[in-house]
Amino acid sequence: MDFRALEMFVAVADNSSFTLAGQQLHVSQSAISRKIRLLEEELGQGLFNRVGKRICLTEAGNRMLRHARRVFQVLREASLEISEVGDLKRGLLRVGSGMTACMYMLPPVLEKFKLRYPDIDVFVTTSTTEVLVEELRNGRIDLGLLTLPVNAPGLESVPVTTEELVVVVSPKHPGLSRRRFITVSELAHSRLILHDRSTSVRSLVDRFFQEAGINPQIVMEAETVATIKPLVQINLGMSILPLCAVEAEARRGELAYLRIRDYKLTRPIGVVFQRSEHQPRLLSELIALFQSSEAAKNSYIRVR
Repeated sequence: MDFRALEMFVAVADNSSFTLAGQQLHVSQSAISRKIRLLEEELGQGLFNRVGKRICLTEAGNRMLRHARRVFQVLREASLEISEVGDLKRGLLRVGSGMTACMYMLPPVLEKFKLRYPDIDVFVTTSTTEVLVEELRNGRIDLGLLTLPVNAPGLESVPVTTEELVVVVSPKHPGLSRRRFITVSELAHSRLILHDRSTSVRSLVDRFFQEAGINPQIVMEAETVATIKPLVQINLGMSILPLCAVEAEARRGELAYLRIRDYKLTRPIGVVFQRSEHQPRLLSELIALFQSSEAAKNSYIRVR
């Protein structure tokens, strides 16, 4: 079986498009169509249904995709394992995380990793936990830095840290900017700017609202911490964000944060990867760095 044809098949399945698959692999659409046709002839089954411009997998295509991903994952593991023979002078690790972790937890760990292994390339991607779990299962990334627990077949996780979330307000906020705590009832009557519902932070905050019996007054939703912070800073509302994301601004007097009285709002963070009989040394080394890093130690909950 032609591995290039298999690669093209996976690209078409991932993109639901021959055109986009061609752009991803830097080949013409006609070349991909020809390879897929030869693969279908070899298998004796159609792999895609073509309805107008829409492309979707047949039942045979779905089964073939599952096996194709397994083939490429085995090849990927073989490549990482063989790279160990050469004293880790070449290789690639693909890491995924949420935006906050990417901004505040990944950089110090990856800096140490690159100092130790300067010739190993690291590719970083950001997305939601749901998307990254699927990327891990399909072998498109090697490791995810995600909110735990992650309950998905074939994946393992190692706890790294427990991240604290705090209520963030503008230094212009009357009555709150100089306080250390806010009550649940005060929070219930506050204007809130929160992450959108696709994020793990928002899921945790929503669970807190439900447990506390709060019907929140959400005035805005945004995708990232970087979008939310300037809106809070000009006092359009308050937010609930990871402490690590606002400490620098709090020290400079650009934001203030409070804890919720009688309630500790935290989320466990861990590294998630595919279960395997042999864990490549590169992956083991990166996991160990996450577990021992100052970034992880410094992000554990701190109660004043």
